[in-house]
Amino acid sequence: MASIEGKLNISELDFAKIKENLTGFLTSQSEFVGYNFKGSSFDVLLDIMAYNTHYNSYYANMVANEMFLDSASLRNSVVARAKHLGYRPRSAQGSLASVTLTITPNDNPASISIPKQTQFQGEVAGISYIWCTTNSHSVNVNANGVYTVDSIGLSQGIPSTFRYTANTGDPDQKFVLPNANTDIGTIEVSVQVSSSDSETTVYTEATDITAVNSNSQVYFIDEIQDGKYEVQFGDGILGKKLANGNIVILSSLTCDADITNGAKSFSIVSDVGGYSNVKIETTSSASGGAVPADIDEIKFNAPKNFDAQNRCVTIHDYVSLVKRDYGDAQAVVAWGGEDADPPIYGKVYVAIKPTSGTVLSESSKNHIKNDILAKRNVVGITPEVVDPDYLYLKINSTVKYDSGTTTNSASVLKSTVINSITDFGDTNLKTFDKSFRYSKLIQIIDDAEISIKSNQTSLQLKRLLYPLLGASGSYTLPFSNQVYHPSNTFWGAVTSGLFGYYDSANTLWDECRVQDNNGVLEVYRTSGESRIVVNNNVGTMTYLTGKMEFKDYKPISIGSTSTGNTTSVEFFVTPSSSDVNPLREQIILIEAGDVNITMLDDAGTGTYVEGTIATTDGTTLATGY
Repeated sequence: MASIEGKLNISELDFAKIKENLTGFLTSQSEFVGYNFKGSSFDVLLDIMAYNTHYNSYYANMVANEMFLDSASLRNSVVARAKHLGYRPRSAQGSLASVTLTITPNDNPASISIPKQTQFQGEVAGISYIWCTTNSHSVNVNANGVYTVDSIGLSQGIPSTFRYTANTGDPDQKFVLPNANTDIGTIEVSVQVSSSDSETTVYTEATDITAVNSNSQVYFIDEIQDGKYEVQFGDGILGKKLANGNIVILSSLTCDADITNGAKSFSIVSDVGGYSNVKIETTSSASGGAVPADIDEIKFNAPKNFDAQNRCVTIHDYVSLVKRDYGDAQAVVAWGGEDADPPIYGKVYVAIKPTSGTVLSESSKNHIKNDILAKRNVVGITPEVVDPDYLYLKINSTVKYDSGTTTNSASVLKSTVINSITDFGDTNLKTFDKSFRYSKLIQIIDDAEISIKSNQTSLQLKRLLYPLLGASGSYTLPFSNQVYHPSNTFWGAVTSGLFGYYDSANTLWDECRVQDNNGVLEVYRTSGESRIVVNNNVGTMTYLTGKMEFKDYKPISIGSTSTGNTTSVEFFVTPSSSDVNPLREQIILIEAGDVNITMLDDAGTGTYVEGTIATTDGTTLATGY
């Protein structure tokens, strides 16, 4: 925009516009009348002036942007703005695992001491990494002369220690952890009086300044430039002040973040408590490793952390603190025990979906409960970390297509449709509080490929039950949606996968299923076309709420499995509505194995091309056209 009446338009920041404004200004004045501003050496001067103005404008604009959390783009600026809200971004986190050790010594010690940071190694994708014990342990011999210790926690990372001599005369002295990917959850800070005095005092991180006085042996830690961390000490008013010559000792683990998740087996590096004959059994595979919080995560979490004020009072506080301090949390939901079914007062439940996998390991749950939540929750309230409740969709679809409008085969089209459906599930579901919309699914199928003309799609809800085989048990499976049951004579509202079960005559039948009989769950088997009841009452089905409850349910085997509770029985219901809504801690999932597609060529011949339509109990409803 050109200048008006000899005035410069200072709102333009683009180089070309700035130069245009300067040229317009010069043509409007009287000192340089008739001067060719487009074709002379003066044009070069205008370029220089415009570039200089553009640079200064850009710099001023960027400086202004970096002053605010929402508009800042540099990590250092975002971290600094978040610091004003009392938020420290999550550091890199090493994965956590737990193991059981059985030690066979070559002598007979009364006990074996396992020091903290005893090293183990594990492999992920053919690469070895180091894990260290998170605490020290003392192992006593049992009645069988075996030295065993259960559930030893391991944290991934290589130990590092840095020493600084305090110089109170140097105002610029900093105590910095220089390694990248320092896991600040593993930091230990201690102070030695002097180089000639070996006595050390362990300092703790100040998390509540209202409890800090001039003699409190505490430290403060913040992220500084380049993702490194600086430890600070008190000034003699807020925390104990360092004395000249004090030795500051900073110890931590330098981790490899999320690439170590999934490690399942471990071995010793040198010895355990001085012994090398050690059997290691993994009780929880490695999980919870995470990269440092990125800029978008900091911008999102910092204001919410400010609302929480580093304490757990509301359910939103629990969600905010878990997202801040646990890097492997893809989605989090919390609720009070009074909202549970049945109500359990005095508890707060937190369900977490990890970034990798579907459930957290026990070591990760204990870490979140004890190290993140328990220190900040209200007295009298006990936090409990639980798994998400997964509700699976089983999809059956007959898809008509025109072979004359595509070069793809029926099998390729089938794969395309399945991929479109699973992508739809990954994008629109797979987290808390995400409902399934039937109309969107059928549109996704129709749009999967240009030759697809229509689809007829039905769905079922699937739940997995992990019963303790050979033992009578009570179980609850909430489908949380009304189940289709039009009349008391309707059969098929509930069905299941196969399992082994004893009848009243103590005869074991290997291929049994569950069916509903007007709200009563029965175990049955088939003989030809007949259904024979094996047990006429193993539980109930409430159609209105979709709540399935088992009592005295005692399967003997599932497939080839006859012991334990690691194999699941699948249960299916048909919802009354085509839209499916999850309840609180439930997450809806669509897995490729639950998608059954039948392709029909509708090019005018009506020829059956591929597939059959089958029920969950294996009976065929349609075969060919």
